Amino acid sequence: MRLEYDTNDYNMMEDLISAIRTSTSIDVLYCSFDEETFNMPQKLRDVILNKNTLEKIKLFGIGNLCLNRETYNLSLNFFLRCLEEAQNKTTGFCYYSEHIPLTLPEAKRFATSIKSNGSSIRLLSFEDRGRSDLLFSEEGTFECIFNAVLDGGVDHLSFHFRSSSDIVVKRVCLASNLNKLVTNTTLKELHINTCTYRTTEAGVTDDEKMTKLANVLKVNMGLETIKIPHVLMTNTGRSYLLDSLRDNTTLSTLDTIVINYDLKKTDKKEKEKRNFLQSQIDHHMMLNRIWKRCNKNNENNNNNNRTTISIDIYPDLLEKLAKKPLLIFLFLQKGLPQLFSSFYERSQKRQQQRRRRSMRIMKKRRMMQAVGDGE
Repeated sequence: MRLEYDTNDYNMMEDLISAIRTSTSIDVLYCSFDEETFNMPQKLRDVILNKNTLEKIKLFGIGNLCLNRETYNLSLNFFLRCLEEAQNKTTGFCYYSEHIPLTLPEAKRFATSIKSNGSSIRLLSFEDRGRSDLLFSEEGTFECIFNAVLDGGVDHLSFHFRSSSDIVVKRVCLASNLNKLVTNTTLKELHINTCTYRTTEAGVTDDEKMTKLANVLKVNMGLETIKIPHVLMTNTGRSYLLDSLRDNTTLSTLDTIVINYDLKKTDKKEKEKRNFLQSQIDHHMMLNRIWKRCNKNNENNNNNNRTTISIDIYPDLLEKLAKKPLLIFLFLQKGLPQLFSSFYERSQKRQQQRRRRSMRIMKKRRMMQAVGDGE
């Protein structure tokens, strides 16, 4: 069951309260509030905060459309109370705003709420419906919430921005956030969406940030799905991401051509190259999925739940895995550990060296950037 509430319809509120009370399970519940009618649905807010109600809702979303800061804060506090009190019941939360940005103290309160319940949250979504990406415009707000997501154990994180301004790039791909992704294993899906009429214009894309994300993907062992709009990078940035996949075995989906609106004509050669690079990325994702199935079979076999991989499919399987040297090495290593034990130790050392090198590079760039900002 999907339920939605419009702040301007009081009769609808009564029907919604009745539906909430009589339903045994609610897949989605969305409510939107503005300053003119926020006090009117107090009865509705009390019903939602009821322990029995929170046990029914799988995904809860709120639209904070208030123009007045005081009422906006009340609406935000209501959402955070729901986030804090759900406790392993409601597994998805969506928050969208349009007129007022988050302040740093509010972002810290948000972060505290996420950490208190993060391990049970499968989906956390933010949507900025303003015309100039207001939600995370204050310095430090995005970083505060993003770090809380990684520390709290959220499974799926999604951002929806109205435009593709510099704020999108800076907030999503800041090095301070990406550093935490290096060792994080709890975040499985990262979705970034924009609603834009622009393509790759100067000042919109930021390929340098893609190099930082690429360095993360070389060593991250948690992320399985990443979706990034094509307007946030050029083919140069897309190439950086492709190169990083040689060392990645966990990603199953990396979509760099998420398109909402693209009304301007794109150079034909540029578009062809973009599609080619994405096809190469998709090829890596296909190989990673094959590798995951092999691993799952091996784990089930070790637990005596399934038989070993049939010898008849070995030729085709090895042919596919051989297209990615790291995968064929790992596959053979699992099958012949005594043969690869010494190689494994050296491989581990190389991976550790690569990880330290990636961290040193990012640290050096941060120091250089700090010096540049100081000047």
